[in-house]
Amino acid sequence: MCDGTAKPLVIGVHVNENTMREPNPHIPWTPAEIAATAAASRAAGASLMHFHGRTPDGGVDHSAQTYGETIELVRAATDLLLAPSLANVPGRSVAERLANVAPNQGRPETRADFLVIDMGLAAMDLIDPRSGRFVTDDRVFLNDTRTQAELLDRAGELEMTPYLTSFNVSWTRAIVAHARFRPLPPPLVLAIILGGEEFPAAHPASVAGLRAQVDLLPADLPIEWIVSAYRGNVLEAAEEAIIRGGHVAIGAGDHHYGELGHPSTPELVAHVADLGRRHGRQPATPAQARELLGVSV
Repeated sequence: MCDGTAKPLVIGVHVNENTMREPNPHIPWTPAEIAATAAASRAAGASLMHFHGRTPDGGVDHSAQTYGETIELVRAATDLLLAPSLANVPGRSVAERLANVAPNQGRPETRADFLVIDMGLAAMDLIDPRSGRFVTDDRVFLNDTRTQAELLDRAGELEMTPYLTSFNVSWTRAIVAHARFRPLPPPLVLAIILGGEEFPAAHPASVAGLRAQVDLLPADLPIEWIVSAYRGNVLEAAEEAIIRGGHVAIGAGDHHYGELGHPSTPELVAHVADLGRRHGRQPATPAQARELLGVSV
């Protein structure tokens, strides 16, 4: 594995999601801002980045132009592996949801490495942490089994590595079922997304929440897994992941980290890199991450 030493630690970054800048101002929105955050995160030890296209005022931008411009600027500044979001809007077809990334796959400067596929269904309503009440009551994310299979097929056609996200055990079981009956390139790249108190759709952002997922992974399938936490602090689970040979994704886009003074994503990366070193795992370079995760050049 890589150079025969302890397995390098892949550190991914979630730089913006759909997060606004209050109370943490360190959320990049424009392509140039995302590229600057990418370069600083790479210098701190990151090897992989997930991002969402945003407008200059923080709105959603699902255009292929914005995604292409962002990737081109990131490629010019750094060698991070890239796993951009799809245009996931309720009711859109697979073709429509791929329309922000597929047109850019023809050029090395604008192509992404991973196709991010959410492998299940979930109620996406958030909870207000102050009142304990749901903020909304009708937000549903739907990727049925047919859609999952279609996206897996499209990943192969677009020469992108599937980046298989899971909120809970039922999603992971679906991933395993697909892997048993279709030729997916090894290893499976499994993104385990935990949830803070605001996001009950996912397993809790804790060691117990992570173990509930990892303990059920089949030993006979080659899997490299990466843990993150949406609307929650991933650091408790991160240490467990590092000890167990997994990887970690972190970012101000996922959680404001007010408990740490609202740090930037590169500062969070440095924290995870130090945690990895304490357990004998050095941050993976993008080249090492490419090898570990089975990403073609």
